[in-house]
Amino acid sequence: MKRILITGANSFIGNSFRDYMKQYCEQCQIDIVDMKEESWNKKSFCGYDVVFHVAGIAHSDFGEISEDLKKYYYKINTNLAIEVASKAKK
Repeated sequence: MKRILITGANSFIGNSFRDYMKQYCEQCQIDIVDMKEESWNKKSFCGYDVVFHVAGIAHSDFGEISEDLKKYYYKINTNLAIEVASKAKK
């Protein structure tokens, strides 16, 4: 049995991947973790064969958004991805 963890509840890509895999992979267990709260960091990634990180925020035109929003995008789309990858690696 392959165990897959999707990080990013209710994401279009995550949900589409899960639905696809349910059709074609009977030997897969797929779990999803919500990344909006800090509680995701308490979840153990042990035992998963794959951690599929799809949590993120779609970009707007950077010329039209505030510096604070740019920092928030960076925090979610860069720093969070690094944190998830580091946790998965451990």
